[in-house]
Amino acid sequence: MAPLSFATLAGLPPEVARPAYDPSSVGTGILHLGLGAFHRAHEAVYTDAVLAHDPRWGICAVSLRSAELHEALAPQDGLYTLAVRDQQCSHQVIGALRESLVAPRDPAAVLQRLAAPGIHAIT
Repeated sequence: MAPLSFATLAGLPPEVARPAYDPSSVGTGILHLGLGAFHRAHEAVYTDAVLAHDPRWGICAVSLRSAELHEALAPQDGLYTLAVRDQQCSHQVIGALRESLVAPRDPAAVLQRLAAPGIHAIT
């Protein structure tokens, strides 16, 4: 199976929910400090739902310690799959994460993004 990316999104099985918008056209309006599982499973999921109606709210997540998640998500164009295990298992591709930065690697880039005019919320 090909890795998840913009190029492979259309080829996913039909039971996998996809973003209701074009993730490549989303702007960045939120800077979030942290790139962990809680953020990806909650805030990014809620933001993903909003992006179908207002594409200004894509997320730039800043890792404060490790580059591991940044490096894992970069080849996937920031896309990842949320698996919900309830009565049945469902899968949803989340496209809200439009950029990730690693603070220890490039603190100047983080400060520049923090001050960018398009950033409307910092969480």
